[in-house]
Amino acid sequence: MAEDLEFLKALADITPIVDEPIEYRLHYDSSGGIIMCTQQAHPENTQYLVVAADEYHEYFRYYIANGKLKKIDANPEYRVQLKSSDQGYCVVKNHAGILLENEDYKDVEYYESN
Repeated sequence: MAEDLEFLKALADITPIVDEPIEYRLHYDSSGGIIMCTQQAHPENTQYLVVAADEYHEYFRYYIANGKLKKIDANPEYRVQLKSSDQGYCVVKNHAGILLENEDYKDVEYYESN
């Protein structure tokens, strides 16, 4: 019986282990580039921004500017879609990425900007 009382007293003295809450952090360098992502056991020697779970999981779409999360602008103006044409850029047939300066190549086709 004395052993049972000792056991119950020892059991009451045990502090329950509580999991550290998840906090999504993006750690960044002085230029705003994200260098590390953490959820727990965060290093305290880096600058970071606390973000939502979806932003955390898509960290590669963001950078940090003035302490705020900014989405990388993948501006479609920089993309040029080519279409087959009778004139325009002279390329090696079936290889639109190989531009030709002259038409001396025997197997060519043409593309122009869309």
